[in-house]
This record gives sequence, structure tokens and C-alpha cells, in this order.
Amino acid sequence: MELWDFKYLRRGDADYEKARCGAVWNGRVPDRYPELIVYPQQDSHVQSIVCYAREHGMTIGTKSGGHSWTASFLRDGGIFVDLAHMNHFSFDVQQRIAVAQPAAYGSDLNAALVPHDLMFPGGHCPTVGLGGFLLQGGFGWNSRKWGVACESVLAIDVVTATGELIHASAYEHTDFFWAARGAGCGYFGLITKFYLKLHTLPHGIMTARYVFEIDDFDEVLTAVDSVSEQVLPDLEIGFFVARDQDGFVGRPTLALTADALSDTEEEARRALGLLHNLPVFSKTIKSFPYISCTLKQMLQRFDDILDNRGRRYEANNLWADVPVQMLLPTFHNIIDALPAAPSHLYTMWWLPNKERPEMAFSMEARLYIALYAISVDPKDDQPNGKYVVDSMVPMNEYKKGIQLADENLPAAPGMFMKMRNFSKLENLRHKHDREGRFYGYIRLPEEFERAMAVL
Repeated sequence: MELWDFKYLRRGDADYEKARCGAVWNGRVPDRYPELIVYPQQDSHVQSIVCYAREHGMTIGTKSGGHSWTASFLRDGGIFVDLAHMNHFSFDVQQRIAVAQPAAYGSDLNAALVPHDLMFPGGHCPTVGLGGFLLQGGFGWNSRKWGVACESVLAIDVVTATGELIHASAYEHTDFFWAARGAGCGYFGLITKFYLKLHTLPHGIMTARYVFEIDDFDEVLTAVDSVSEQVLPDLEIGFFVARDQDGFVGRPTLALTADALSDTEEEARRALGLLHNLPVFSKTIKSFPYISCTLKQMLQRFDDILDNRGRRYEANNLWADVPVQMLLPTFHNIIDALPAAPSHLYTMWWLPNKERPEMAFSMEARLYIALYAISVDPKDDQPNGKYVVDSMVPMNEYKKGIQLADENLPAAPGMFMKMRNFSKLENLRHKHDREGRFYGYIRLPEEFERAMAVL
């Protein structure tokens, strides 16, 4: 280690605690302390780190963008690999392929691609690193049409538990490629590059936002759900419930958003019209229909909503394969107890519409529901943590699983992939990382624990 020519910190060094806390997007930094924090700048540095960990019997946690609100990359003991300096990308316009390091932002990649009439389905939040986003699946822009973002991963470069740098794809080192598309924070290697398939930039990008009183909540959601089977693949529909939205201070409101990334403006208008023409939409208290915009403007809108770095987050989520009407009583209980802004309830009509390729990612449903309690006061941590877990318990009978983005594995673990996929993943982990060089999941649901016992 003394010969490393890249930055590293030992626990106890003067800048250690600042680096540990600064790596976490959440203002509530968990009490987990790695022995080393290292900052590789290239593939050979990563290999050196893995070899050092192997020689000294240490385990590795990895961070790309740091948006994991549970800071799953921070563990006691071992080595924390902060990939912040590995944030470069390049692309070939003719081949329609990009090569990106894990800490690159999807928003930066798209900013460079748009002038070439190309796009990648990066995350809705501009400051999410591609590494963690792609590993857990990647619910990004136009993912209902193009597939979750990891489906556009063509290959990876990955450092294995033995320190070997390999190139993995559907044709070579297939175990590593299969697991990279959906394993999330439980991946058994350290990816240094993603090779990405690029898509044609949609030219009919339009958005709409409708704000309703909570008294109309049931009617609005029921109406939208009634036409959900007609939602086109290039349309994303979701709703936010929060206090103090859109200038309505002192009470929660329902804000329904619809984003169309269509080939033409005419197609976008047709997609958005499905909602706009519903009779209940005459009850809006604010309405912003058919707004033509750019991808950059859409990213900025989400940044305005989601840019809460440094605030104290508690979150929970689930997938449900039921009509939204069955969830309305629980939604109302959640809303009645909703903490102060910017805490919010978010639900997306994901509406899967295509078969997925064979990969670790395998958990989705028609509705994605996520609850966020956000504060600046440490005294709110315990009640907010209890709120995001307890409030969603009544939906457990409809719960199909959870998403690894914004998961709450420490307090509310759920199935994040199909059982057969999890069993395969753990068998591959035993095969390729027998000594446990890379951390697995912080906590597993009982179903997966039972499966582990018989592997």
C-alpha cells in the first residue's frame, strides 16, 4: 500500500471522517467505519486495491455516485472504494456505443450525446452515478419503451475477487455479465467500465403536470388506473403527494405528472391526451398540459424536486401488482401522517410491457410505490424511520417485492429479485468470490435467508 500513487486514508487520519461523511448523499450518515478509504483513478489502481484486500483478508465496499440513502457501500472494517475520480466517458456516434466509468453521471453523458441525436436511458435525478444505477437495474428516462437501463449494457470491464481485470458480455465471462444486470450492492466484483448501447433521441418530448386537492385523490387515481392498459410505452405517469407543493402552503396536494418521450410532437400529444381528456382532470387547481421541452429541462425539473443532498433521509418502497383502488385506504393513512416538506409519497404506473432478457434483474410490477421522510433535524430520524416502515405494512398483502433503488434493506428487507435468480446469484458468488472479498447485501428478507441455508 505504501507504494500506491493514488489517494487513500486510514481510519484515524485527520481527513478520514470528513471523507467518510462526505461520500454519503444522505445527511444521516450511518455509524459504519471502514479501515481504509481509497480513491482509484484507473483500472490498475482497482486491481492493486483488490490484491491488497486479498493479501490482508479484507472486504470491499464500492461507491460510484453515492445516492444510496442507506449508504450500503459503508461497512465496518474492510476497504471503502470511492470511485469519484473514475467518472469519464467516451462514445462512438457511428457505432452508437458509449464507454462509461462508474462515477459518470447519466445527465453528463446525455448532455454530450444530445447534439449527436443520441440518448441513453439514464436516471431521472441528474446526479446519480451510472455504476449503482445500472447495477440495480436502472429505471431511467424512456425505460418503459427501451427497457430498464441495464438492458442497454452490452459489456463490462470488471476486476474479480482475485484481482484479474476481465471483459464480460453475453459471449464471454457470462456469469459476471448476468449478475451485473440487477445484483445491485450485492455484486461480486468491481466494475470499472460499462459499454452502453445508445438510442435515437426522441424529438417529441413533452411533459404535463396536474395539481389536485387531496379530496379528489381517489377519483383521480381510479380514473388514471382505468385507462392504464392504454398507456403507450413512451409515456411515464406518476404522482407525488407532498405538503407545500406548487404554492399551496399548509396542506398536502396531489401532483400528477406525465412525461412523453415520443418520436414526434404529434405522438406525444396523443400519449398525453389519454389523461388530459379524462373528465376528472377538469378538477385541477393548477394545470400545465402539453409542455414541449428538452431532455435537459426535464432533468432540471427532477433535480429541483430531488436535490436534497445533506438532508436526513428515510425511505421505503415496494412493487404491487394490483389495481390502485386496493391501496387507497393505506395511501390516505400515509398522507394523513405525512411529515413536513420535502417528504413525499411517490407512485409510478410502471406497467411492464415486454419480456426481459435473462439477467439478475427480475423484480417489477405494475405499480412502484416509494415513501420518503426527509428532515434536517436528527431528532426526526427515529420517528421518520418508523413512519416509512410502519405506514407501508398494510400493503404487505399486495407486495410483490422491492426495488434496489431507494431500498430499505436494514429495516424492511424484501425480495428484490425472483427466488431462482437469487439462488443463481448466490451460487455464482460462491463460485467467483469464495472468500467473500466483496460485501453482499446488508440484510436479506426471510425468504432469501431460507434459500441461503440450503445452498
